[in-house]
Amino acid sequence: MTAYLRSKLVPDRPTMASVHGRAEVGRIAPTDPARALALAHAIPDAWYRAQALSCVAEHARESSVGSIAGQAIAAAYDCSDAYNWPLRAAWSRGRQAYARAELDRVLRLAPEVEPLASRIFALNCLWSGCNAADDAFAEPIWQAILRLCNPDHHWRAARLYRHIAEVREQRQAGSAASVIAAMPEGKAKAALARRFKLA
Repeated sequence: MTAYLRSKLVPDRPTMASVHGRAEVGRIAPTDPARALALAHAIPDAWYRAQALSCVAEHARESSVGSIAGQAIAAAYDCSDAYNWPLRAAWSRGRQAYARAELDRVLRLAPEVEPLASRIFALNCLWSGCNAADDAFAEPIWQAILRLCNPDHHWRAARLYRHIAEVREQRQAGSAASVIAAMPEGKAKAALARRFKLA
């Protein structure tokens, strides 16, 4: 189950059928979700299939959204890359309770992701996708990052905190300060405070 959150920094090379299949699903899903769903099911690589199914869920008729989002999540469990597409699709189509429950399940796996660089990368991907849907939806991921990714223990963690501060600052001026205030005392916090002219 940790595969749902685990990330390989260099993913396996996908088949061309997966790459082209995902692109075709993305092209036709807005106008022909039934055909797009059939194409998505035929995609051999789970990483691409999860993305394609998520795309279909964003365009499918209301009665099918839950089922297709569930299929996307099942595909994501079969792949070894971090992902956020099924959760974002479920959230954007009004399935907030479902998306939150699935996010809770994923975050319980986060401490098991090793090595640390992979955990940081996976949480980064998860936060970015969920934050794009709704910053409140991404809040539990931010709390997991604070618990599990000390910015002074790995350069990727320091970069993740900087990324979150920048995204929040772009969304609302002055918001980077709350990210910096939540960080543990150390070099990374001091550097980020200087970057945002808070020190």
